[in-house]
Amino acid sequence: MKRVAVLFLVWNLLVSFGYTQPYRIIENTSFQKGEKLTFRIHYGWIDAGEATMEVVNKELYHNGRKVHHIIGKGYTTGSFDYFFKIRDTYETYLDEQSLIPWVFERNVDEGGYFIRHKQIFNHRAKKVIVTDYVNKSVKTFDVPINIQDLVSAYYYARCLNYDTIKVGDTVSVITFFDSEIFPLKVKFSGRETIHTTFGKIPCLKFHPMLQTGRVFTEQEDMSVWFSDDGNHIPVRMEAQIVVGSVKADLKGYQGLKYPLGNKN
Repeated sequence: MKRVAVLFLVWNLLVSFGYTQPYRIIENTSFQKGEKLTFRIHYGWIDAGEATMEVVNKELYHNGRKVHHIIGKGYTTGSFDYFFKIRDTYETYLDEQSLIPWVFERNVDEGGYFIRHKQIFNHRAKKVIVTDYVNKSVKTFDVPINIQDLVSAYYYARCLNYDTIKVGDTVSVITFFDSEIFPLKVKFSGRETIHTTFGKIPCLKFHPMLQTGRVFTEQEDMSVWFSDDGNHIPVRMEAQIVVGSVKADLKGYQGLKYPLGNKN
């Protein structure tokens, strides 16, 4: 009986340890609740649409843990809206302490093409459950620990330290998107000061490493400029695609953690 009692105690300790492992702790140095960014998207000289990224200004919890509810939206405007209407929404519930996602939702309407996905992350079990509401399916995927979704990857990357980054260095974030695991990689190409609606802003310039094919012809056909300050927000994006070029510029902002363009 004593041996059984000891084995039972050891088992309980092991199970307890496995389920009480602390999550990682990442200091959020770059954003806060209430932040909202608005972008103007243009194709050549034509206004094509707008996009917004918002950290909802509410105290929220998921399974007892504090989370940020982050919503990204993209939509066409003007003549583009008439010929090819786009209404895309991406949402993530991001753990405030570990910057890992708990829930990711993707609602896409692009010219009548629909995607309705919901991803539930179980980081302890290293699983993601994906519900596809359009095709009425539910699938479970094995994933690495601390994996990000597409939106949470961006907010996590904003909190990295870029003070000592060198030209040619690559930042990689393991991401789960469209039922696949892939390393989201961006290559640093230097510091530049760019002219914007808000004046001159010192920026960090990156090239996302893209998949070539139907849309992009070269792996570095996209450039993104992030503010070289404590916020690390995207200020400009340019992409060369098969049928021309697309550009997005920061149009408005509110609720930034630090003054735009100022080192903290």
